[in-house]
Amino acid sequence: MNYLLFVVYLIILSWLLLRVPFIKNAGINHKVLLGLFLFKILAGIAIGWITIHIYGTGNDYWDVNDEAWKEYQLLITDPGKYVVNIFTSDYQDGYAGIFNSFNSYWNDLKNNIIIKLVSLFNIFSRGDYYINSLFFNFLIFFGHVILYRLFIKLYPSKKLPVIIGCFLLPSTIYFSSGIHKDGVIFLLLSILIYCVYQSLVKNHFSKKRFMLIIFSLLLLFLIRHFIFIALLPALVAWVISTKTKGHPLLIFTAVYVVTGLILFNIGSIVNNVKPLDIIIKKQTEYVNLAHSDTQIELTSLQPTFKSFASNAPEAYNHLLLRPYLWELPVRSLLPLNIELFMYQLLFLLFLFFRQKDISGSNQPFIYFAFFFAGTIFLLIGYIVPNLGSIVRYRSLYLPLIITPLLCKLDWKNLIKIIRNKNI
Repeated sequence: MNYLLFVVYLIILSWLLLRVPFIKNAGINHKVLLGLFLFKILAGIAIGWITIHIYGTGNDYWDVNDEAWKEYQLLITDPGKYVVNIFTSDYQDGYAGIFNSFNSYWNDLKNNIIIKLVSLFNIFSRGDYYINSLFFNFLIFFGHVILYRLFIKLYPSKKLPVIIGCFLLPSTIYFSSGIHKDGVIFLLLSILIYCVYQSLVKNHFSKKRFMLIIFSLLLLFLIRHFIFIALLPALVAWVISTKTKGHPLLIFTAVYVVTGLILFNIGSIVNNVKPLDIIIKKQTEYVNLAHSDTQIELTSLQPTFKSFASNAPEAYNHLLLRPYLWELPVRSLLPLNIELFMYQLLFLLFLFFRQKDISGSNQPFIYFAFFFAGTIFLLIGYIVPNLGSIVRYRSLYLPLIITPLLCKLDWKNLIKIIRNKNI
């Protein structure tokens, strides 16, 4: 019966997808669009099947689905409690510990938001993971379309590279398709970035876009606050560079220098505000988690500029270079090793075969994308001592940096050189 329901819902959602104006007017052939949607659905099935059959019970994705079924039962038996329990703290400290990773209302809220969403899917799915995954990825697919609509404005003649960068990056499509925070974060980031871009291009923040920006920022803060923190200087620099029409690189550098000065000195001015201690605490909490097969060593951070600066190369090494191609602590990492190697190769090709005069090459958005992703990578590299977690967290931001590389690479010249060498 569940198989039949899955097929019926898939047909209905595919039909609906092509009738949503925002998607219908994206400029993608309907057959291609449906193919990309089905690929997204297959990724959702794959991550569900792999995590339950290889890793077994007790994994994040199926745990969320199980908790969502309990919430659905609560919805049926006690609707009032279902509505208010997400706002209720059962901890002795109440609503304290907003940045804590354990035993905190705010830490639980990260998953509870997703659980509430999936619990509503259970009205139609009766708790089936794969049907819930179908509904979940129908929503997350909008994030891919949003990014496509943004990048195709910057690179109107680069349709295929934009489709690859926004829809088909392996780790992005895989990790954003599981029933968990990652897909929602990907969708919220896409909405936020697109609304800011449209507002800057049209030189007007409409009420609708402004509300979507605030809504996205709020949920990002509640689900994963370090993303919100990393966004602030990048957004400020993006707005200033667009409004002033100054050189984006100089403006972004200036904003980040000021941000760094504030970050490393505010603790000596305001005693209760110590952002460095929050990052250090996060690192400690991650290091103290149960070790896995993909565990790596981290250098302990200290609340000083010297410590953070000296640890930065290690952090970027973990995010940009690892897992190394030969680094195979577990077989499941092999596809991710190969994927990262391809991105590294793409970057090297970009250095020698990039197009210098191409639409969008000097857009402030591109600087926003690289500065924001660079900041996120640095923070993840500081605090996460696990390669499996690193590739998962990193995957959400890859479209922001891989898509411009794909679009700016001079493919015609590169192919011409390869053909000449083969003659």
